[in-house]
Amino acid sequence: MANKVNQAQLWVGIIILIIAVIGLVVIYSGNIQTRTSGARIGVIIPLTGDAASYGASVKKGLELAKKELGLELELIFEDSKCDEAEAVNSINKLISSDKVNAIIGELCSGATLAAAPIAEQNNIVLISPGATSPDITSAGEYLFRTVPSDSFQGKFGAEIVYHRYGKRNLAILYSNENYDIGFNQVLKENFEKLGGKVVASEAFERNAVELRAQLTKIKNANPDAIYIISNEQDSAVAALKQIKELKIDTLIFGSEGLKGQYILDDAKDSAEGLIVISASSGTSGFIDKYKTKYDEEPGAFAAQGYDALQALSIALEQGAQTGEEIRDRLYELSFEGASGRIDFDNNGDVSGIYEIYKVKNGEFVREN
Repeated sequence: MANKVNQAQLWVGIIILIIAVIGLVVIYSGNIQTRTSGARIGVIIPLTGDAASYGASVKKGLELAKKELGLELELIFEDSKCDEAEAVNSINKLISSDKVNAIIGELCSGATLAAAPIAEQNNIVLISPGATSPDITSAGEYLFRTVPSDSFQGKFGAEIVYHRYGKRNLAILYSNENYDIGFNQVLKENFEKLGGKVVASEAFERNAVELRAQLTKIKNANPDAIYIISNEQDSAVAALKQIKELKIDTLIFGSEGLKGQYILDDAKDSAEGLIVISASSGTSGFIDKYKTKYDEEPGAFAAQGYDALQALSIALEQGAQTGEEIRDRLYELSFEGASGRIDFDNNGDVSGIYEIYKVKNGEFVREN
């Protein structure tokens, strides 16, 4: 009889222990959910204007992250049009009126740099999925990005042109903006360090579509490769068409802004043979999820947008509440993201992965 009583007491104890453990798990899970639920994340991206296609891509990446990660938080979108003044207005509204916990944006380097001092003054994290100017590295301790700096991409691009394709005389055509200017400088410096020569470096004003003057100078310099750096769709298409019209017979490279359906649709035959070097479009797992949800390939910076929201959600789940706490958590983070490894350095930068695409028969074909 005593044995039966002892056994019964043992089973009761075990059951109580199991219930206690389950209770702790439920409580812990509830705490994590509570930490992200109710959080407000501002998003400053171009939803209209010349860079709207990039904004639409990032928006899809963010919405996919929110769904896949099961995040109970609010995304508050502001249309910055890739404009510095609009970015300033947007960040002021998000901080003062919407009381956001952190902000994702902007995509264009100039607009990001314009918003950064306001983020610093208010101790609010600003994390960009697309701004690549080298100047962002030193623009503040609250400024992060999930896309690598042009200091990495310019070096990678120079090595690809010089080593992989064996070109020695390079011409560069770029827009007169922060992103393009920084990229041009890094590309030029690294190409010449390798032993190559930049025979021409021609700038054009934002949204310009008449580029024959610049391209004629480039043609006269007799390059064996041209690198187009542009985020303006009309300018990029015009450059490709006018290169063909002027019968400049050389290999053409492009920055990641040229990897878009618009190039195939609008430049048509003029885009054939174009080689684009871009930041990662995402891991195979991310690409599959994106295609399942949207029935299309991920656009530029979609994966980086996903990673920006995932990084902030992890910081919040770890208990960060204030801007300072979120900032400190981000500096400590290291995880496998949609675009690759996310591991912020002391400047809030990531190293990133680059992909090479070539237009063949009207399609972008991966080369590496």
